[in-house]
Amino acid sequence: MSEPTWAEGYVVDVGYTHGYYRELAPAALSFVTILGGAQAADTDQPFTYYELGCGNGHSTVLHAAANPQGRFLGVDFNPTHVHNARRLAQEAGVGNVQFLEKSFAELIAAELPEAEIIALHGVHSWVSAENRRHVVEFVRQRLKPAGIAYVSYNCLPGLSAIAPLQRLLREHAALGGGSLPDGVRRAIEFANRLDEAGAEYFRVNPLAKARLARIGGQDPRYLLHEYFNANWEPSYHADVAREFAGAKLNYAGSAEFLDNFDQFILKPELAKLVAGVSDRALAETIKDFARNQVFRRDVYTRGAPRAGALVLESLLGRTRFALARPRQNCRLQRATPAGEVTLQEEAYAPVLDALARAPMTFDELSRAPECAKLDRVKLRQAVFGMAALGNILPALPAAGEAARREGTERFNQAVLRTPIAGTADLALASPVLGAGVHVNLIDRLFLAGPRDKAQAVAKASAAVAASGLKLRKGDKVLESAAEIAAYVKDRAQFFFSEFLPFLKMLGVAD
Repeated sequence: MSEPTWAEGYVVDVGYTHGYYRELAPAALSFVTILGGAQAADTDQPFTYYELGCGNGHSTVLHAAANPQGRFLGVDFNPTHVHNARRLAQEAGVGNVQFLEKSFAELIAAELPEAEIIALHGVHSWVSAENRRHVVEFVRQRLKPAGIAYVSYNCLPGLSAIAPLQRLLREHAALGGGSLPDGVRRAIEFANRLDEAGAEYFRVNPLAKARLARIGGQDPRYLLHEYFNANWEPSYHADVAREFAGAKLNYAGSAEFLDNFDQFILKPELAKLVAGVSDRALAETIKDFARNQVFRRDVYTRGAPRAGALVLESLLGRTRFALARPRQNCRLQRATPAGEVTLQEEAYAPVLDALARAPMTFDELSRAPECAKLDRVKLRQAVFGMAALGNILPALPAAGEAARREGTERFNQAVLRTPIAGTADLALASPVLGAGVHVNLIDRLFLAGPRDKAQAVAKASAAVAASGLKLRKGDKVLESAAEIAAYVKDRAQFFFSEFLPFLKMLGVAD
């Protein structure tokens, strides 16, 4: 597995997957800073946003389409990725996004504007120590005071048992000829044979055995970038926090909303231990030990002042919220590292019932009839709890929604026009959320087809059959036309009764 000299050990011969990452959305990042009690940059106003290591640019273009008040710059040193990103932006008619083909070292030397937000997803774990220093220097130079930085990365201690497996896979894939995906398959097959032959490593490391079983069914393009780079270095949170302290950054919270609430993710005995640690970086690292965390989604701010109670109340009051899923799919239970979390119906469901009518600001929720029995303290608890459990999301202000809808409609039509190449979910842009909404293959076919249910089912079933793609229902592969038609019909019942009205509320569908 040789790579071009400019690749610096990073896999470039096979492009990365066209994934979407909602945690990169400006509104989501701003909400994290409110949870963290910081008065950070206002993303409702014009802002500049960099995504470093943007890959094929799907998240960058989607967020630009849904946030016309922002100027987005995607950066990647792989020319294929930059070409794909520019083409998507052009096809979707998104004019407030630009893509730069630059390494992190070249980025430092370029004359570029300062930004309110700088984000990088996963890249930190896949590049050299030198490139990580370049990233920190770029953030130091370009992130404005009170700006927001997002850094996600493979973390320790959860991946400590996986590092030897990664080394084994990469070393074996380097043997022999053939394509890079062929090398991935050979390496995984060899690791499985090693396990079956009784290798002690897999016996004493059940997490590595489970990880090997899981990656066997994943997209080889994803696996190449996740496991087969020369640089693969999970990090402790304390080390990452120290790195970015060099750019004057302070940890604000996690873009995984649940992780900001210790009562939901830590058993009481562990929560007491963490509460007794005064150093924030060490406390977060201890939380990772408590949960054996494998991945982190850190949000930092640069000198954002601590917000007093009145300022926080004002920031929260004008923050708008929307359902993250159809009302009937919202749940008050969730399995967490602390066990099963169950929230009381009478205390939390009113927020869901109100938002099922329309997206609302916190202040509007406080006046909603559904929430009449909740004072502002209990309402705050309900809103935060529903965000933590993934039932609601921060949204953009109602003002400007019509203008945003023009951009998201162009983006969504461009995405829906692309040929179907697989069964993976697709992300469409919402002018309400300023973020993406995932739809599955069948939903995509329904959105692009007639609104008559019977006609939609017939057309979608024929499209799936013609594509040759294999649909799954649970662990079962649907083989016959009758099985496919029954699956499509079942999905149609949910789509037209629940999901389509939800998509309309979020401005994703007409």
